[in-house]
Amino acid sequence: MYNSLVESSSNLNIATGYITNDSIAALKQIVEFRDGALNLSLFIGMNYLEGFTKPQYYAVKDLNEFLAYNHVGNVYLSPQALYHGKMYSFMNGTKCLASFVGSSNLGSFVGTSQNFIEADILLQDNEGNEINNYINRITSSLGQKFEELPVLKEFKDNEIDLLDGYSYVKKISKLELQNLLSTVTNNYVDVPLKTEAKSNLNTYFGKGKVKGRYSPRGWYEVELIISLNLKGRDILPLNFTVVTTDGYEFECSRQGDYDKNLRSSYDLKILGRWIKGQMENSGALEVGTPVTENTLRLFGKTSLRFTKTTSGKFILSLK
Repeated sequence: MYNSLVESSSNLNIATGYITNDSIAALKQIVEFRDGALNLSLFIGMNYLEGFTKPQYYAVKDLNEFLAYNHVGNVYLSPQALYHGKMYSFMNGTKCLASFVGSSNLGSFVGTSQNFIEADILLQDNEGNEINNYINRITSSLGQKFEELPVLKEFKDNEIDLLDGYSYVKKISKLELQNLLSTVTNNYVDVPLKTEAKSNLNTYFGKGKVKGRYSPRGWYEVELIISLNLKGRDILPLNFTVVTTDGYEFECSRQGDYDKNLRSSYDLKILGRWIKGQMENSGALEVGTPVTENTLRLFGKTSLRFTKTTSGKFILSLK
């Protein structure tokens, strides 16, 4: 239902408490997909007073500039009062196609957060219009346009626990990690971080999953292509367990022709969040922008190293 609403609405109005990096990218992707036919009003009720991380703030700034430049909406922040509601309305002119009120933060609503069970009420027609009117009243009474507010110069610490809350990911203790690190072998493979425009780390910029329909790739989705002549590639099984140097354990797999597509199993965002999240934290990558050779130069790392342990698991690190 959500994808069809994105395709048929003329206005998307949102009043939410918090916003995440990947949901910011998802909103920009929605507006770009509609190519001028969708107006977005986004009110963020908590972050201006409670704090943005630096990557979040500049991603919101970029989204606002994109909306203003293309005359397709505005971002509003709340500088005087905290608002933690979660309301969304899809309008086609004056007709309400659907409004939602419930527990879903923006990330779960646009499909970028993890598999939490959420509860939302769907309202349509006159009842939906009432929610849309309430969103407009909240935005006009509490919100101020992003560009009219003082520029923030102090930020919250970046999120370093990158995979906390992700489904299919296990956090192991420091002792477990140390014990595993003590069992590493001399067998490893270095998989280059490639910068192709619409694949590998830049899957987000590739074609949608269904041609001609809104079927987006998430900001953190990645699928690394392993060259057939990559030295050591055959030490990686088709399905295997990795443990990152910061203590996360998850499954990876090789799929596709010649088993060359390397991804995190079950959810392509797991591996991507671990890689691109570190790039964002280092200041090498801005949310919603391509990973380029300059990104890798600023980041100071150019490959993923998978080191085999005697248990058969692999230690995942950046080199």
